[in-house]
Amino acid sequence: MKHILGSCVLAGLFLFCACDDTLDTKVTWQIDDSDTWRVPELAQGVLYKAYNGIANRPDCFEDNFLDCATDNAVTNARSSSVYKVSMGGTTEFANPIGNWTQAYNMLNYVNSFLENGLTDQVLYNRPDPAIDKQIKLRLEGESYFLRAWWHFELLKMYGGKAKNGKALGIPLADHFISQEEAAQNGEFLRPTYQATVDFIVNDLNKAIELLPSVYQGDDLEFGTTQIGRATKSAAGVLKSRVLLYSASPAMQDDDVTKITGMGQYEILNSIVYQAKWEAVAKEINKILSMDGFGVFVPITAAGIADAQTESADYAFRRYFNNNLLEGLNFPPFYYGSGRTAPSHNLVKAFYAKNGYPVTDTRSGINMADPNFSMMQLYAVLDNRFALNVYYHSSTFGDSGQALDMSEGGKDSPSFSENATRTGYYLAKFVSKKSAMLNPIQTLNSVHYNPLLRKSEVLFNFAEAANEAWGNPQVTGDGCLYSAYEIMKNVRSQAGGITFDSYLDEVAQSKDSFRKLIQNERRLEFAFESHRYFDMRRWVLPLNEDVTGVAVTRNEDGTFSFKEQVVEKRKYEVKNYFAPLPYSELAKNKNLVNNQGWE
Repeated sequence: MKHILGSCVLAGLFLFCACDDTLDTKVTWQIDDSDTWRVPELAQGVLYKAYNGIANRPDCFEDNFLDCATDNAVTNARSSSVYKVSMGGTTEFANPIGNWTQAYNMLNYVNSFLENGLTDQVLYNRPDPAIDKQIKLRLEGESYFLRAWWHFELLKMYGGKAKNGKALGIPLADHFISQEEAAQNGEFLRPTYQATVDFIVNDLNKAIELLPSVYQGDDLEFGTTQIGRATKSAAGVLKSRVLLYSASPAMQDDDVTKITGMGQYEILNSIVYQAKWEAVAKEINKILSMDGFGVFVPITAAGIADAQTESADYAFRRYFNNNLLEGLNFPPFYYGSGRTAPSHNLVKAFYAKNGYPVTDTRSGINMADPNFSMMQLYAVLDNRFALNVYYHSSTFGDSGQALDMSEGGKDSPSFSENATRTGYYLAKFVSKKSAMLNPIQTLNSVHYNPLLRKSEVLFNFAEAANEAWGNPQVTGDGCLYSAYEIMKNVRSQAGGITFDSYLDEVAQSKDSFRKLIQNERRLEFAFESHRYFDMRRWVLPLNEDVTGVAVTRNEDGTFSFKEQVVEKRKYEVKNYFAPLPYSELAKNKNLVNNQGWE
């Protein structure tokens, strides 16, 4: 359902307002700040700006998925920000995917509304003071949610460790910052990482208390026309994510955990480290106890493109109805640009239908066998594979035609320079309408971009519980589930895996089960902007070569596949943290940069 926030009118776009007899009708350039806080539509327009800063589409990094900066995919847009990041393009002077200025601008909108948009001067319902109060409470809750959202966007990008090993957060914007105050740069300091988390969680607790659980019915202010605004559920999911990040190994002081190399860290104080995970697990368990949580709902193709109804799993999402994503990611034969190419690394991360990794011969696959064919691999992969990836010989959408990535094939680089670099095309998020981009009659598709899913809380809890109790099959005191129970359900519901032999095997060790959780998270949230940040917070190897497959048509009509390196990533250890903007450091000598960027 298209909602009010999908096409809301911003404050600066109001041409006139005559809802107050004491306020003369004015054109846009005659409206000043005092008018904004007297007219409810203008006042809400300030808050809408903070909503509208949140990207509609999942490929929101200059029309690229952030997964293209990870081992999940590559982009053919070599001038894009994500490509620059993956090629070592982050420097002391520039972060291609930095969001510092945007996020702080959004925070200023939110704080301006909190300070001015909830006073008695602004009446959102003149006839009924009781309804006016209800609306203000909801708007206050939305403001706290959005302030938490934008602070966390900054934290997950710029949070990190200083040279002295202390985990630091980001300067907090707890009030509207005027130009005069902004000029006093020396006053803006980085609190500890945990202090930043505490501030965000406090805002989310307020949001949970103030926000409605759902928007339903015909009420103009609290009915279905308001779907898309923040809810208790949205605040709950975000809170679980913030807490999860706070316990992750990259975000602890060096006397607790220390990064020792690419993909390597050591735990120096296991007591403090485990206690942190235990506290986080218990807090996330409380969120699982909230209404509407505790049930895993796998994402489906029909829930994100060509959507007829909205998934009940979406706690906070964006909506778009166009063909822009398809224009960028359809194969060139179908008039697309083939922008995003899933990697063979990702393909091999899917499990066989019997639950074993495909790198384990018990999966029924032996890639070392001279007679091995990649088609054998594709045939045994779990249900999530087809949701995410188009592969050679698979049918493209509703075309009825098989994709042909072999040399000379219609979907190969010999057909177009924009064809796949890896032997795969993106399936997730794109429409099944194969003729969508036909120039004779282009079509649109209803898409949802699930920014916060209720099912994520189950993953977050499973991860925390495994670390906290040290045994994935243990149900913590007062907790609803064990990590094992959650992963068993996820694999069954999302992957169609009903054989638990491998799951039982890795459940004997916290370390092996951690790897399984990380991989299940990789699969479930592929192309949803999780992988990049998950790899950083868990100190996973960022610099692994990204591989694809070259397909050759044999004389007898069969096909041969060769795995090959497509892209060599140029990350360094310092890339586990991002540099703070050089311009901010130059202005503020008290602002401490992250390790490796001093």
